[in-house]
Amino acid sequence: MDIQASKIELTKVILEIENPKLIEEIINLIQSKSILTEKQKSAIDEAIYSLENNEGIAHNMVMEETRSRYSKYFK
Repeated sequence: MDIQASKIELTKVILEIENPKLIEEIINLIQSKSILTEKQKSAIDEAIYSLENNEGIAHNMVMEETRSRYSKYFK
Protein backbone atom coordinates (compact mmCIF):
# COMPACT_ATOMS: atom_id res chain seq x y z
CA MET A 1 0.00 0.00 0.00
CA ASP A 2 1.48 3.36 -0.98
CA ILE A 3 1.45 6.43 1.24
CA GLN A 4 -1.58 8.01 -0.40
CA ALA A 5 -3.66 4.86 -0.05
CA SER A 6 -2.57 4.61 3.60
CA LYS A 7 -3.64 8.20 4.23
CA ILE A 8 -7.03 7.56 2.66
CA GLU A 9 -7.50 4.42 4.76
CA LEU A 10 -6.50 6.31 7.92
CA THR A 11 -8.96 9.06 7.07
CA LYS A 12 -11.76 6.54 6.62
CA VAL A 13 -11.00 4.98 10.01
CA ILE A 14 -10.91 8.37 11.73
CA LEU A 15 -14.16 9.50 10.09
CA GLU A 16 -15.92 6.46 11.55
CA ILE A 17 -14.90 7.30 15.14
CA GLU A 18 -17.79 8.66 17.20
CA ASN A 19 -15.92 9.07 20.48
CA PRO A 20 -14.69 12.70 20.83
CA LYS A 21 -12.21 11.76 23.55
CA LEU A 22 -10.60 9.17 21.29
CA ILE A 23 -10.34 11.71 18.47
CA GLU A 24 -8.64 14.13 20.86
CA GLU A 25 -6.20 11.42 21.93
CA ILE A 26 -5.37 10.65 18.30
CA ILE A 27 -4.74 14.32 17.58
CA ASN A 28 -2.49 14.61 20.65
CA LEU A 29 -0.58 11.49 19.65
CA ILE A 30 0.02 12.74 16.12
CA GLN A 31 1.10 16.17 17.33
CA SER A 32 3.42 14.76 19.98
CA LYS A 33 5.14 12.55 17.42
CA SER A 34 5.79 15.45 15.05
CA ILE A 35 7.47 17.71 17.62
CA LEU A 36 10.97 16.88 18.79
CA THR A 37 12.47 18.26 21.95
CA GLU A 38 15.81 20.08 21.83
CA LYS A 39 17.41 17.09 23.55
CA GLN A 40 16.06 14.75 20.85
CA LYS A 41 17.22 17.09 18.06
CA SER A 42 20.66 17.30 19.64
CA ALA A 43 20.91 13.51 19.93
CA ILE A 44 19.92 13.11 16.27
CA ASP A 45 22.46 15.73 15.18
CA GLU A 46 25.15 14.01 17.25
CA ALA A 47 24.31 10.63 15.70
CA ILE A 48 24.43 12.06 12.18
CA TYR A 49 27.78 13.72 12.92
CA SER A 50 29.17 10.42 14.23
CA LEU A 51 28.04 8.55 11.13
CA GLU A 52 29.46 11.21 8.80
CA ASN A 53 32.82 10.80 10.55
CA ASN A 54 32.77 7.00 10.29
CA GLU A 55 32.33 6.63 14.05
CA GLY A 56 29.27 4.40 13.77
CA ILE A 57 29.05 0.64 14.11
CA ALA A 58 28.02 -1.41 11.10
CA HIS A 59 24.55 -2.96 11.30
CA ASN A 60 25.84 -6.49 10.78
CA MET A 61 28.27 -6.07 13.69
CA VAL A 62 25.50 -4.85 15.97
CA MET A 63 23.27 -7.74 14.94
CA GLU A 64 26.08 -10.26 15.50
CA GLU A 65 26.71 -8.91 19.00
CA THR A 66 22.98 -8.84 19.77
CA ARG A 67 22.51 -12.43 18.60
CA SER A 68 25.40 -13.62 20.74
CA ARG A 69 24.19 -11.77 23.85
CA TYR A 70 20.51 -12.64 23.44
CA SER A 71 20.66 -15.92 21.54
CA LYS A 72 17.50 -17.25 23.20
CA TYR A 73 15.48 -14.62 21.30
CA PHE A 74 16.88 -15.58 17.89
CA LYS A 75 15.70 -19.14 17.42
